[in-house]
Amino acid sequence: MNPLRPGLRVVVDKRICVGTTNCAEAAPDAYDVGDSGIAEALEGASNEAMLAGARACPVGAITLHDLATGQLVTP
Repeated sequence: MNPLRPGLRVVVDKRICVGTTNCAEAAPDAYDVGDSGIAEALEGASNEAMLAGARACPVGAITLHDLATGQLVTP
């Protein structure tokens, strides 16, 4: 799932995600790790929360991209 946020595009690489839940612990309003064991971005979270969760990922499975420029914002 690649939900759009104002100004940011969130990408969770399901091939890399190992389900540590660090993202959901750092930003519970932005990410969830459900029964699949794979992180999912949640709708309505702030950009700050999305960044915090992405930065908490130990394997770099979550990236954020600036919609205006296409540039990688994180990791």
